[in-house]
Amino acid sequence: MASVPTDPYELLHWNMKLAHQTYEKGYEIIIPLLDNPPKADLKNFLGYCEAWGHSILHHHDTEEATVFPILNKKMDFSHEKEQHTELHAFLEKFLATIKDAQAEPSKFNAVQLKELMVGSKDVMFAHFSEELVHIGASKLKEAGFTEDECKGMIAEMEKHAKGHGDPFLVVPYMRSHTPAEYKNIWPPMPWVLRKVAVPYMLAKKHSGYWKYSPYAMS
Repeated sequence: MASVPTDPYELLHWNMKLAHQTYEKGYEIIIPLLDNPPKADLKNFLGYCEAWGHSILHHHDTEEATVFPILNKKMDFSHEKEQHTELHAFLEKFLATIKDAQAEPSKFNAVQLKELMVGSKDVMFAHFSEELVHIGASKLKEAGFTEDECKGMIAEMEKHAKGHGDPFLVVPYMRSHTPAEYKNIWPPMPWVLRKVAVPYMLAKKHSGYWKYSPYAMS
């Protein structure tokens, strides 16, 4: 069974790796569906796509508000910021395309949407991979961060994440893209949220979206 790292220097990398895996999984689900889109269930499929894009934006906004300012005191995260800028341009275009199709289904163009996603895959996946290398435990130690600073980063990140973003999209997306072995420990939340609030309240609003998710909600 998976467990939360006991070394504070490993916490940031551990959290980021699990978050990135949810977005990579979503990408891998959407791409083949665009080859044969579920037109009879377009509303829910587009909603799932929106949840994917919105969740990545929320993750990046949280990093830029809480993690990068601290890391930049002793390290240089300008490259990651540049990658965010490029990815945000893609995600904003992606979400605008989704919104147009949600408002007028006849505007849905699966080929165009796939081209847009494929065109941004390299920078997206490179960013996810490179960022993990940059925030490894050894890198944080070499830069001179203390254990308390590492714990503080996680606390600020979690606080910001909980207070921003659409909880009816971000939380159900994350939970339904987290494998069973991590369900009880990540992201950290009380039992009543994991077992009751998320599956029976937050996920219920857009329940049709999550049929495309790879894992159970709780």
